[in-house]
Amino acid sequence: MRKRFSMVLTLAAALGGLAACSDQTTTPEGTTALASVVPQEGSTGVSPTAPITIRFTHAMMAGMEQFMALHEGPVTGTAVEGSWSWNAGRTEATFTPRQPLKTRTQYTIHVGGGMKDANGRAVDMQTHMQQSGCQWATAGMMTGGMMGGQNGQGMMGPGWQHANGSYGMVMVFTTA
Repeated sequence: MRKRFSMVLTLAAALGGLAACSDQTTTPEGTTALASVVPQEGSTGVSPTAPITIRFTHAMMAGMEQFMALHEGPVTGTAVEGSWSWNAGRTEATFTPRQPLKTRTQYTIHVGGGMKDANGRAVDMQTHMQQSGCQWATAGMMTGGMMGGQNGQGMMGPGWQHANGSYGMVMVFTTA
């Protein structure tokens, strides 16, 4: 009898715990995260005509494309002329350069840290950073460099700045 009572208590506690867990996981909507960047951080031999895409887990706010850039060289390098376009769900942005990228050249994809989803919430970039090896764009990176930071300083405003004080994330790749 004592064993049966103990099992009933254990089962009741487990069921109570499950009910508490299900209550805690009921949230209005998930956090929007930076899901992927192609080409990936550190890629080499990338075709100069390969698509450059940035994907998010939820729809993004209109105008967020102004906080994404492709630089020739480091993040303070010249921004490559071209345009960003969104898929129908505003979850993936694709960059089309005005002219093909140069061969055997290093490029830096820069995603602003102040980006917002369609509901006006900040985008989680930390998770992607930990998984991909890319890095935060620090103030030193933005103001240093051979150009005296002139190019990078234009990308230090509110849409570029993350709550952690960085200016978004940078991913470097090299063309074939």
